[in-house]
Parts: sequence; structure tokens; C-alpha cells
Amino acid sequence: MQKLAIRLCDIIFAFLALSLFFPVLLVLAILVAIKMGRPVFFAQKRLGLGGKVITIYKFRSMLNEAVVDDSELEKVNEYTIKYKNDPRITPLGSFLRKTSLDELPQLWNVLVGDMSIVGPRPWVPEEYEKLPKEWFKRLDAKPGITGLAQINGRSDLPMDEIVANDVLWVNKQTIKHYISLIFKTVTYTFKMKNVY
Repeated sequence: MQKLAIRLCDIIFAFLALSLFFPVLLVLAILVAIKMGRPVFFAQKRLGLGGKVITIYKFRSMLNEAVVDDSELEKVNEYTIKYKNDPRITPLGSFLRKTSLDELPQLWNVLVGDMSIVGPRPWVPEEYEKLPKEWFKRLDAKPGITGLAQINGRSDLPMDEIVANDVLWVNKQTIKHYISLIFKTVTYTFKMKNVY
């Protein structure tokens, strides 16, 4: 019953947000096209609920033609393929990432049911090859746009804390917790905008 209520809220919130933020989405799409060219959206395969492969969408934040030697870049941690100070990220892309505006297209993923507003962030399949098997527990919930890890420190958290936060949501998927995390995310986002 709780999961059904969460799904209904996902549909309502995603539809309302897409309607409300359509002008913002349009402006951002134009800016990305002008500053970085096409494609405007970045599509990537990630693992969803139960390990199902899904395609998520973001506003593109990197230059397509940029080529770098991955061995010269410092990874965020030993498990993921993210890099610190990645030179491929443009100034506009950096702004989109810091404000999480690059994630707005994932409202479509929520609407079609591949994602939820709240849940563990979806990771690429290759990242799971390096993870301890007990961390696969995070796949027992739909991936989300926001979650406990995002409001508690985002990628600044050690990986074990990120997973612990994700598993906490997996074990506590209630509508009350869902609504609470959405409000906390809004508060956190406004704080981030005040910083940058």
C-alpha cells in the first residue's frame, strides 16, 4: 500500500513539475545547445529496480569532442567512474551539476515508472562490478532523483555511508518518509543556490 501511494505521488509530482518547470527546461535546453552544441540531453544506461537496465536522461554537461586520459584524473572514490575536476565539464555544465538542474529531465523517467522522485541514485552497470555484494541491497528500491544520501552530503560522503543511506530508504519506503525527504531536498537545494 505504501509503495502504491508513493507511485501515485511520483506520477502527480512528476507531471506537475514538468508542467511547472517547462519554461526552465526550455531555456536550459537552448543554453546547452548554444554553449555545447547537440545533443542537448545525455542518455546513459543505469541499473534500476531489481537490477533492470534503464536509460536515464540529463542535460549534457560535458563537451562531446573533449578527449582526456582517464589515468591522469583523480577518481571521486575507488568504486565509481566519476572524476574530480573533470576538464570535460563546461562552466554551464558545472553550474547545472551544482544546482542539480541537470537532473530535471529525469522527471520523465519518473513519469514512465523507471525511477521515483525519492530513492538511491542509479549507477552504471560497470560500477556494480566493483561493489561488495551486500551493497546490491540498494537495488531493492526504484532509483530516485533525490534521496537520503543527497541531502546528507551527496558525493562528499564515503561510499559506505552513501550505501547505508540508500539501504535505510530501501527498508523504510513509507509515504511519510517520502514526503519528508522531498521537503528536505527543496530546503537543501535552496541552500546550495545560496552557496553558488
